[in-house]
Amino acid sequence: MKNNSMAKAAILMAGALLVLSACSGKNENNNSKPSDSPSVAAGSSEAATETAKESAGTDGKKIKMRVITITTDENRNNIMDKYIKPKIAEALPNLEVEFEPGGGGEDMANKLKTLNASEDMPDVFWNDAGYFTPLKSTGSIMDLTSYISNDGFLSKYAVPDALKHVDGKIYSLSSGADTYFTPVIFYHKDMFEQAGVKAPATFDEFLQISKTLKGKGMVPAVTPGKDGWGVKLFMLQQMIQIGDPQAMADLVSNKTNFDNPSVQEGAARIEKMVKEGVFPDGIANLDYGPAMEMFTSKKAAMLMMFTWELPNLAKDETVDFFPFPAASDKYDPTKNVQFWGSPLNGYAVSGKTKHPEEAVKLAEFLAMADALYFETTGAPIALQTGNTPADKSPLMQKFVDWYNPIPNKIASMALNSLDARTSAEISTEGANLLTGEYAAPDFNKAMNKIWSENTWFDN
Repeated sequence: MKNNSMAKAAILMAGALLVLSACSGKNENNNSKPSDSPSVAAGSSEAATETAKESAGTDGKKIKMRVITITTDENRNNIMDKYIKPKIAEALPNLEVEFEPGGGGEDMANKLKTLNASEDMPDVFWNDAGYFTPLKSTGSIMDLTSYISNDGFLSKYAVPDALKHVDGKIYSLSSGADTYFTPVIFYHKDMFEQAGVKAPATFDEFLQISKTLKGKGMVPAVTPGKDGWGVKLFMLQQMIQIGDPQAMADLVSNKTNFDNPSVQEGAARIEKMVKEGVFPDGIANLDYGPAMEMFTSKKAAMLMMFTWELPNLAKDETVDFFPFPAASDKYDPTKNVQFWGSPLNGYAVSGKTKHPEEAVKLAEFLAMADALYFETTGAPIALQTGNTPADKSPLMQKFVDWYNPIPNKIASMALNSLDARTSAEISTEGANLLTGEYAAPDFNKAMNKIWSENTWFDN
């Protein structure tokens, strides 16, 4: 591992934490609802329109652009249907934009890798650490720094440095809401009451209430398991972290590996949950949508999921949440938490687009659409829209009050520690672990070999 890269990574982490402070302070002082019109922030729409007029072809024909976005959840559908499609013609009148669904996770990664190999990259796409390296190595992703500095878009971010990759360049634009996404356990209060159980404080208590819920004929908990989604994105990290937060932080920064006893115990906790019936049968093949439906239709009492689903789940007054419960006295959920996000997550521009300036404007518009949506949910964001933040729901306020003061925020391994091959391998190994037929020691042995070949920290 190169010391210079790690030093820059530390700066990025500090920047991300500063985003928390800046955004939370703003939201605490402004509680009225934002504008009902989901328009681009003050000045952005006019500026985009002027740029569009200036860059339009002399023949008056619209410039065709192709965009691939993530399409994994209700939030993404709302952003597209309410904030992008109704406003894009007004904001960017010189563009004719074709939107192509990309799915998410491995589906998105495989799609972009295939398009890159066939030299058929879209003009704008959702970037992710899992496939950034191969795109960068082929010149298929643009450094946005000079563009967004010159047009002033960079100044709209509360902490601009949080956008920078370890090489000091900016490749993606987002709302900055990712910093506030963390995995928790949502639950139906009425189902808990019916079963006579309460939110657990320890992992042993969690296993016990799961046993009680199952005895009442309920599925205790659900999460997406297909392609190892839950294991890779948060479950392995949580199961390590609740036993030893420092071991998890060390794994994220490549200071330890899967020989570490605390890391190995994390995988063992996943195996134990599967074998004790915490999850429904076939969890290893359960996709995101069906997993969400199991919880929202009350076929499962608990849902392990990121708080990006909180705005939608809060509409059900029976839903509450609790942090992942402690497995040792080393872990305190008021002092340690995983946070989602990476400087690489967000809208990126192809390095081979024929219209770079227009593509950057399109990426800016899409990032602002994200920000406009998330601010209406009461979620803190780093990209300033110029609107007054919305009132928070009681559940969102509970989340922010818990999350903001936590001093030790550990970056997500899935976004900040894995090259493309390692990301794919941990998906496969994670799915195997969820079958209940793959022992944790075998998982750890396989992962240690994969980890030793991980090239992420060589960049």
